[in-house]
Amino acid sequence: MLAVRILLFAMLCGSLLVLITNLYAFRKAKRLETVGKRVEGECVQHYWPSGGYVGVICAYSAGDGEERSVRSSRYTVAPVEIGDPAEVVYDPNDPGRSMLSFEASEKVGFDVALSAVTGAMFVAAVVGLIFTL
Repeated sequence: MLAVRILLFAMLCGSLLVLITNLYAFRKAKRLETVGKRVEGECVQHYWPSGGYVGVICAYSAGDGEERSVRSSRYTVAPVEIGDPAEVVYDPNDPGRSMLSFEASEKVGFDVALSAVTGAMFVAAVVGLIFTL
């Protein structure tokens, strides 16, 4: 019975950590999507993180005269090619905080789904702990 409680406690802590981290990312992406300003950027470079994935780096100007860049997540195939336009969403209060617009909308949907799954795991762990007391 002790092993079950330890496993449930680990599940509780793990799901809580993932849930808190995910809700923070969700809030950040949602805020950027609602109050962010959209500008057209340009893909200037590809990068290759480990695992055979590819990402893009897009340059954009936030209207303050300074050229900025944003890195995409990693993909199996590059979402845009070098030289292609890519819409960027940035925070007007902090122009360095930005995302590619298609990733911001995808991230919100993914974060909602992941929050639901980890929330269910958290509730299941709490219920399991209560029933093993």
